[in-house]
Amino acid sequence: MALLSQSRRALVGGLLLSSIGLTGARARETRWPGGARAAVSLTYDDGLDSQLDNVIPALEARGLKGTFFLVRDNVDERIGDWVKAAALGHEIGNHTVSHQCTLGAFTEAVFAEREILPMEAYLDLHFGPRRLRTFAYPCGFLGLGRGDMRRRFGRYRLALEDTFAAARTVAGEPNDPATAVRDRLTLRAFEPTYDVDSVVTAARYLKAALARGAWAMLVFHEVLPQRVGEGDTSIAVHDRIVDLAQDDRLWCAPMGEVFTHLSRDRAESA
Repeated sequence: MALLSQSRRALVGGLLLSSIGLTGARARETRWPGGARAAVSLTYDDGLDSQLDNVIPALEARGLKGTFFLVRDNVDERIGDWVKAAALGHEIGNHTVSHQCTLGAFTEAVFAEREILPMEAYLDLHFGPRRLRTFAYPCGFLGLGRGDMRRRFGRYRLALEDTFAAARTVAGEPNDPATAVRDRLTLRAFEPTYDVDSVVTAARYLKAALARGAWAMLVFHEVLPQRVGEGDTSIAVHDRIVDLAQDDRLWCAPMGEVFTHLSRDRAESA
C-alpha cells in the first residue's frame, strides 16, 4: 500500500513528528498494571502478509500482543490467518476498505459509507461485533474534504466518533494518561523506522515515555528480512525494538487494552 512520506514530515493533527523530544512535564501518576512506570502499544498498519509471517511469530515468542489495523483490500486472501492471529489475543482494528490518501472529495457521510462502515461490517463478520472498535488514520491524514484545517478535522471526527472508542494518528510525543481519554480520536503515535531502519529513535521515544509515565504507541508497516523501501523495517531491527518493549518498567499491551485501562482509571479517580 503506497504511503505518502510527505505526510510524515508535515503537521498531523497539529502534531509534529519531531515533537518526541524529552521536554514536557511528567504525566499525572497513573496506576499501570504490574507496577510499570509507563505503557507501550505495538501497532501495525495495512494488514500485510509480512506481519503475519514475521511479526506474529516474533510477538508470540515473547508473549506479547500487538494491534493490527487491517485494510480489507489487503487481507481478503489470508483472512483465515488473521482470524487465527485474533484468536491468539492480537487486537484487530479498522484501517478502511481501500486506504484512501486523497480525501479532498469526501464528506463525512460519504467517507463513512464507502470506507469505514463496510470495513466495520467486514470485521464484524470475521472477528465478531463485541470487539473494542479502534481506528488508524490512513496516511496519517486527519482531514476530510476541503476548507480550513478546523473544518476538515471536524468532518473526519464526525465520521468516526459514533463508531470508534479510539483512533490513532502517526505523529507526536507519548500520550499523557490524564488526557488520552479526552483525546481518544487523536491518540498520538510514532513511526520509529519510517525514514531509517534503526532502533535509536524508538529507544529515545520509549525513554521519553518512561520519564513521563506516559503511553507510547509505535507504528510499523512492512517487516521484512531486509529493508526494501521507505517505511519498511528489517526483522533484526524490529526484534530489537520489540525487545525494548519487554522492559519490566513498561506495560506492553494492545492499544484497545491500554485505552480501556485508562478509561476505567479516569472513571475511578473522577
